[in-house]
Amino acid sequence: MRLVALPKKTLNLLAKNNREELREVERAAGVKIKLSEEDAEIEAGADNPGSEWEAEQVLLALEAGFPAKQALKLLKEDYFMEKIDLGQAFRGNESQVTRYKARVIGSEGRAKKKIEEITGAFVAVGDESVAVIGKFEELKDAKEAVIRLLEGAPHANVFHFLERKKKREESA
Repeated sequence: MRLVALPKKTLNLLAKNNREELREVERAAGVKIKLSEEDAEIEAGADNPGSEWEAEQVLLALEAGFPAKQALKLLKEDYFMEKIDLGQAFRGNESQVTRYKARVIGSEGRAKKKIEEITGAFVAVGDESVAVIGKFEELKDAKEAVIRLLEGAPHANVFHFLERKKKREESA
């Protein structure tokens, strides 16, 4: 059995819509999930104890803001998730967190979409975090792009870096 502490906002999201997303995670991971007011209890069958950890990763991805379809990719062996905590990085300075989230999202979401298009990874911008899901190389490239944006690099330079890297990988 595994307990996962989740914010009330995420627990409420999982509890609504007839718990559809929750049932989808249970089906795909082969676990049972019970929600309380403070956490989620994940229980796997004896035949697959590792599925508890996988289900936990999916719940954490849902918390980060990924749609269920993208979060469920974490059940595959070759998909990973990394999360950058902006609240911790900027010591809770709300105006800085908002500004840096805006840099990652870009005008009308174009920066986020472009990073996803070029790398093949998925990017979610939450209340105080930026998370990336993808295969190892996709994840590495998308995370590098996000970090460069957070460090203040111009968007055009970041996209150029990603495109050059992608061309190099395709020609190798």
